[in-house]
Amino acid sequence: MNSKVKETALTVAGLTAVLAGGQQVVNAATTYTVHPNDTLSNLAAKFNTTVEDLVKTNNISNADLIFTDQKLTIADSETDTATSVAASVAQTADEAASTAASQAASSAAASIAASSEAAASTAASSAAAASSAAAKSSAAASSEAAASSAATTTTASSTATTTTSTSSTSGSVYSQFIAAGGTDSLWTYIVMPESGGNPNAVSASGYHGLGQTKQSWGYGDVATQTAGLVNYAVSRYGSIDAAVQFRLSNGWW
Repeated sequence: MNSKVKETALTVAGLTAVLAGGQQVVNAATTYTVHPNDTLSNLAAKFNTTVEDLVKTNNISNADLIFTDQKLTIADSETDTATSVAASVAQTADEAASTAASQAASSAAASIAASSEAAASTAASSAAAASSAAAKSSAAASSEAAASSAATTTTASSTATTTTSTSSTSGSVYSQFIAAGGTDSLWTYIVMPESGGNPNAVSASGYHGLGQTKQSWGYGDVATQTAGLVNYAVSRYGSIDAAVQFRLSNGWW
């Protein structure tokens, strides 16, 4: 191997080490548990990010609605930069590897012209190197596919568990709501659109509970919140049905 080939090989090895370090930085992130009265705008300011990034990173469908004890992933500020550096290093490593292969081929051709025995030896070495490289590439691809499959399985399992838990909790809350004097129409047309049936729901504007209010009854148990909802509907609109009709017509109540 001539000096240029050695130099290129060392460059590839150095770039590979840098790329590995870059990948470790990219994976850095923070998991945050939502506390009562937290909002996305407050969290964005706290972690030096934006509401849009929090919504995108955590697949939040309603930026005005997060739940107490909800887990949020907050990307570190260095992630984007590290990703760009890793991509650039990977491209440079590929180019360096290509150069090394080209120089190795030229060296082999020169050896063949000088000696048939040396040519045979060089050909055998090149074949062995190619076979080893192919085997390593195949192993890397298999590892990546396995990791991707494991991640997909874990995500699907987590989603299924969350969905089951939410359904169970919602059903329990609904039963308590009905038992405390609430009606199905009040639940369907006011509670669900306002809070998703979660008595601990907090909006970005600081509204709380099943009916999304800042009044004290919005922070009590399900029975307390149900009584507050019913009293509010009757005192403000005259009846639960009138309150439901107002909510359907205006999108708020």
